[in-house]
Amino acid sequence: MKEKLLKKLIKVLKVIEQAGNDGTWLTDIGKKTDMHRTTVSRLIEKHLSEFVTVDVVPPFNLKLVKLKPGRDLGGILRYLRVKEKIESVRMSK
Repeated sequence: MKEKLLKKLIKVLKVIEQAGNDGTWLTDIGKKTDMHRTTVSRLIEKHLSEFVTVDVVPPFNLKLVKLKPGRDLGGILRYLRVKEKIESVRMSK
């Protein structure tokens, strides 16, 4: 995992964690992290889907993002580091 990608994931996770149990809208995450909402959506779907829940509000397809219960920023970062090490070992063989 590239350092630039990891920094983006950390930005997104911090915004979601600050929102607490209420969650935050996908567009708000984009504004607070200075990323496009599509980029944020792809990051969440590809890398963070195990740690967050995404609720879609039907008439407008707005997405409300919340951390799953029992998840915290430190645990998620540890998981991502381990995943990165495993991927680097696979790539080197």
